[in-house]
Amino acid sequence: MVLLSLLLQFVLLWVGHRRRKQGKCSHYVAIFAWFSYVSADWVTTVALSALLKAKVKELTNELVVFWTPFLLLHLGGPHTISAYALTDNELWLRSFLGLVIQVGVAMYAYVKFGTNNTLRYSAIPMFITGIIKYVERIWILRDASYKQFSNSVFSSTSSNTLDTTQTSDSTCNHHPQTLDEFLRDKNVIEEGKSFYKAYYLYKMYIPLFSELRLRIYRNLRDKFMLPYTISAEDAFKIVQIELEFLCDKLYTKSIILQSTKGVILQGICFLSTFAAVITFSITVGNYHYPREDICITYLLLGGAIFVDICSAISHAFSDWTIYRLSSPTNSVHKFVGYSIASWLVRCKAKKKGITYMAQHSLIDYCLKVKTSSWSSILRVPDIEEFREKFCHTSWEKVDSNLKKFILSHLQQKFKRYQNIKDEASGEKIDKSFEEFDHLFLIKMLNERGDHVLQRMEIPLKDEFKWSILDVEFGHSILLWHIATFLLFYDDHRRYSSSVLGLHCRISKLLSDYMMYLLMARPLMLPKGIGQVRIRDTQTEVITFLAQEKSLNNNDVASALLDRQNKFPPPLIHSKSVLKDGCRLASMLKALVEELLWDPEEKWEMIANVWMEMLVFAASKCRWKHHETHLRHGGELLTHVALLMAHLGLTEHIRIVQKPSAEVQSLKWDWERHSHMSDYLA
Repeated sequence: MVLLSLLLQFVLLWVGHRRRKQGKCSHYVAIFAWFSYVSADWVTTVALSALLKAKVKELTNELVVFWTPFLLLHLGGPHTISAYALTDNELWLRSFLGLVIQVGVAMYAYVKFGTNNTLRYSAIPMFITGIIKYVERIWILRDASYKQFSNSVFSSTSSNTLDTTQTSDSTCNHHPQTLDEFLRDKNVIEEGKSFYKAYYLYKMYIPLFSELRLRIYRNLRDKFMLPYTISAEDAFKIVQIELEFLCDKLYTKSIILQSTKGVILQGICFLSTFAAVITFSITVGNYHYPREDICITYLLLGGAIFVDICSAISHAFSDWTIYRLSSPTNSVHKFVGYSIASWLVRCKAKKKGITYMAQHSLIDYCLKVKTSSWSSILRVPDIEEFREKFCHTSWEKVDSNLKKFILSHLQQKFKRYQNIKDEASGEKIDKSFEEFDHLFLIKMLNERGDHVLQRMEIPLKDEFKWSILDVEFGHSILLWHIATFLLFYDDHRRYSSSVLGLHCRISKLLSDYMMYLLMARPLMLPKGIGQVRIRDTQTEVITFLAQEKSLNNNDVASALLDRQNKFPPPLIHSKSVLKDGCRLASMLKALVEELLWDPEEKWEMIANVWMEMLVFAASKCRWKHHETHLRHGGELLTHVALLMAHLGLTEHIRIVQKPSAEVQSLKWDWERHSHMSDYLA
């Protein structure tokens, strides 16, 4: 049991870092992480219980008792993972009770079986290390709980207003420093600027993840938002680093090493473990213990040191360290050395933001089910749902073209939002305008594709609104997903790849991603009966495919488009949208065949409709649900939502006018960014 507990520590050390990387194996890593996280505490508890129930006569040698403090050390866990899910943070009080009981059991067992030999005192350093590690874990769980996480926003401020804070003369003016100017004055390394920007923006926007609202003065709104001219690569890179900062705070013990006290505690733990190794090596020769038990003891000691060293190396390459090393004026930077610090920054600066996005194609999935021996598994919904999520989800790279398309769409919305303010720039901004401003923002965020139809001046555009405005959001996703699938493969059959440009691929990527959210992440979307519609639509598609001999995507798309009017009427209780999806595809196809549109023009419209749906979903998803999936690397939806917040495109941010009487007292200091709590509405 002790060896199994040590093995699980190594596993947790690996999966704690690996589970944040998205890709083909991410779902399986998540399952493995859950199993290891739950099993680690269970194995350790069982081992302590077995020792507690044993009798003195049953104990073959005293060396087994020396392993007791290692079980406490294993309960503390490695630095790469403190919680598997957010619910673990909320149960920190239960873990605290476990600490009291487990430490009591370990102490009692050690006293019960202990003797007066030197080995008994050799375990004291390991008891110190084990208790410190266990306390650290509970402290981190408590700090990451919802209540403490929200309170931490206010904990660092002692004044009532940020704007009247006494700052240096360089920042006390009516034109506060921009973030770029601030970084230039601090001589931040060019490669490390993204980490510095991400850190300050993370501190500013962290209240959003507590479901709190930001109230930003109009005079300072440019300080809180990404510049309009920022590139897509830089924008997504900054957002990714911010989310990694947040993930470390919620799911790992890395935050401990950010303080001097935490570094001192880690030093004590390492020295205590090293002292135990030396003491044991000296005293073990005086007793005749079984060779296997001696080997196990050395494994436990070596494992403890190995986990500490790996944690230190992991932290040395973390975003937190790179942030601190990016400024040559930093004391840590001087201690490490300029060349080493610059090398670390350059190694870490190669990241390019989110790299993969999940994909799920409903019709393609039905084809796979039809051709496999699992086709009858639909009769067991729970098993099929598991297979659908984990066995039939593919991954595609989020390339630079997709990032540019997303950022460009958001910037266009930002420009529309700014124009409504520019029109009133010469007028006195009062409360009524602020209310109008906020209502306009809400209206813009509620667009689900209707604005695209209006902007592109599509003939008979009202005939398309039934698929966007007259149905619930999940229903609309299914309709456009089926239509996109049919048109994608039908166009690839009819046209060469050179005719179908970038928007065709982007449409397919966003379509399959939104379908993945509807199927596997329904809580991130507005409420509806999407799961019922998916099930009924899948049943109808499989029934249709059973009548077809060909199993090629191109042929299936053609068959569905040709026979859409020959479908039997759906059952009265069926929520299938297959027929309506085919009808929508035919209407979109008619734009090219009857209205002589260019195929790329059609795909540009479809891509923008999907983009508006993605923005709508991002604006409606609660930040708590975004936090939930950070442990798996974070969804593209989360990156888009935070990017929108950086442009002011969120209902959780209100832009207000600072009272004219206080404008003269406007003061700003980037070093005191913790006073952002004064802007909470």
